[in-house]
Amino acid sequence: MPANLPPEYYEAEKLYKEAQGIEARIAALEALISTVPKHKGTDKLRADMRKRLSKLRDSGAKSKKGGRDPYSVQREGAAQAALMGFANSGKSALVEALTNAHPVVAEYPMSTVMPLSGMMPYEDIYIQLVDLPPIGYESSDGWVSGIIRNSDVILLAVDLSDAPQVQAGLLLEQLHKWGITGKRVVIVGTKNDLSQTVEGASALCGSLTEGQNALSVSTISGEGLEELKEVVFNASEVIRVYSKEPGKEPDMMSPFTLPAGTTVMELAKKIHKDFVLNIKHARVWGSAKIQGQKVQRDYALRDGDVVELHL
Repeated sequence: MPANLPPEYYEAEKLYKEAQGIEARIAALEALISTVPKHKGTDKLRADMRKRLSKLRDSGAKSKKGGRDPYSVQREGAAQAALMGFANSGKSALVEALTNAHPVVAEYPMSTVMPLSGMMPYEDIYIQLVDLPPIGYESSDGWVSGIIRNSDVILLAVDLSDAPQVQAGLLLEQLHKWGITGKRVVIVGTKNDLSQTVEGASALCGSLTEGQNALSVSTISGEGLEELKEVVFNASEVIRVYSKEPGKEPDMMSPFTLPAGTTVMELAKKIHKDFVLNIKHARVWGSAKIQGQKVQRDYALRDGDVVELHL
């Protein structure tokens, strides 16, 4: 007997697959079960889903006793970039070369099965990189797409020695299937130290459409890694702003990291909520036409600005 599932079932199923963390998956699965009509055609489906829910609840109970959900990634740093790629694409080696993390780097496929994050230094800030299981590791699709959806930048790692333009196309297609659009994407060609990658790099560049960003790197020689850091920072669309007290030198050691377009008023609110009520004006060094120029509260700050608030 056919299940004849209603449209809301498929909408709820999509949300369940995208849910991050055990608690979110439990809530999404409960909502999914509620959309399944009760008749003989759905008995097996409902039983399977209840069994799955029971396992999730057990995992949630163990997670609360033993610590955080291993499938969730706590955001750290100025921005978060998620690495997406096929097996043996070189993404784990990339994370190891750029951060303090130590993923399993191996020639065999599927060496990454859990999310692993590390902090990538860029000048005076850190950006979080998240290494994810390779595309095709089906049991991870739900939470992997959730992490990618919530990241600031998506890095598509493609092996330059193995039809990189095809890999890039398939990865972009997968993002589309997940409904992930409007994200800032950087295509990273790996293993460019190998002799057979010259042709692949050329093919990848030739396949790019307007607005797509790509570069090639080597974790062996280090070529392209510093450029990649800058590309990821620019794609993250965050700015660094340095505070200065009147009559004192600016604090150039601990910048505020803010979304591009942040105003003086929004900076004041981030520093202290009471500043919003008392701020009169600010002086800005950097993007202002005249260094130390007095600006209004709606002045849009830029990367590297030094700001002196006057209350």
